[in-house]
Amino acid sequence: MSLATTIPPLLAAGGGLAFVARMALGSRSAPAVRPETVADWVAAAPMELKASILVFCDRAQELMMWHELGFGSPKEGYPTALDVQYTVYGLDVDVQMRGGHKTADWTDQATLDAFAQYLGVPEVTALSESPGFIRLQVRVLDTLAAPSLLPVAVPEDVDLEAVPTGVFEDGSTWTVPVQGRHILAAGGMGSGKSSLLWSLVNGMGPAIRSGRVELRVIDPKGGMELGYLEPLCTRFSCTTADEMVGQLEETVTDLQAAAQKYRGKVRKPVPTPDNPLVVTIIDEAATLSAFSDPKMQARFERAHGLLLSQGRAPLYSVIETVIDPSKENVPQRQLLPYRVGMRMDEAAQVAMIHGQGARNRGSYCDRIPHTTPGVCFVQEDGKAGFQRARAFMVTDEDVDRIAAQYKPVPRPVNLADFPQERVA
Repeated sequence: MSLATTIPPLLAAGGGLAFVARMALGSRSAPAVRPETVADWVAAAPMELKASILVFCDRAQELMMWHELGFGSPKEGYPTALDVQYTVYGLDVDVQMRGGHKTADWTDQATLDAFAQYLGVPEVTALSESPGFIRLQVRVLDTLAAPSLLPVAVPEDVDLEAVPTGVFEDGSTWTVPVQGRHILAAGGMGSGKSSLLWSLVNGMGPAIRSGRVELRVIDPKGGMELGYLEPLCTRFSCTTADEMVGQLEETVTDLQAAAQKYRGKVRKPVPTPDNPLVVTIIDEAATLSAFSDPKMQARFERAHGLLLSQGRAPLYSVIETVIDPSKENVPQRQLLPYRVGMRMDEAAQVAMIHGQGARNRGSYCDRIPHTTPGVCFVQEDGKAGFQRARAFMVTDEDVDRIAAQYKPVPRPVNLADFPQERVA
């Protein structure tokens, strides 16, 4: 029996492992019920998790593991497994660390590999949600191994603060706050950044068509990647650095005019066709921030900084992608608060996108396999640690549909916008 067929019934029955004796029903004087034992729990566990259940539910086996892996001794004491719960990917084991341990002692790559080898599972990850405690994630099933199809039907009144972009590993929808947050996505070539961008555009599609969102795109790749979006855009540039930076500078001018219009009248504008959310997409921003001539870099950095620092309130948002999220390539990355970490080649890049200690909080971008483009780690507001997600799969047919279905509807001409010239 596989984990995929065993876990759902167990979850439905008790939301995890119910380590309690079952009560007999139907009799006023029910016979005594034999308490469940570790052997019972091991027998009921999926084959892939039997060893893990035995180790974490039998204290003697647990102590042996801590000793063998160098996490304690009879003299120094041992950590303690406090809770074991089934999850969609395997098990979550909450552990109280032994005094003197650091989170980094548990999240080190060699240590996690030692845990996986000892338990006989493909992967173990770890994160710390509170001081003194660690959560070991025993992973035997990758719920994101198969991509999810891009939704064809998107609500007309899509919430721009929660744009459907993909799925989390628990099966819930991953939504991204485009309105009110600037977004930075980083990942190596083939990591799925284009799928992320097209998923975001698809999620905003009805708002683009109605005029609630105005899309502006800068594609330094010559339009090869995002050229199909041009019919949906009010501004699109893809040729010279001067043209692309000029578009950014024009957007800053529009931003400042919008701020003057809202000043003293409204604190948090609501996107409408008359006052849309202006979304600027910059694909591979390092082309302008690091690989153009110094004068162009200075122009880009100034316009980019103004747009990021002033854009939130007057309904201007930025979505940009980079391959390498280093400070040289994204000098103003602190102004892009919503970070999406896709597959990366080096562990050091994880800290560049998600900050120091990101691995201790559960971001493992450098361990995402090449076979799962679109898989990423994100940090959701109000939630500890990072969550694993995957952007929707976008096909050529999806691209054609988006380009045809979400073209902005022409708005009626308002003669009041064109003052009549006086005739002598």
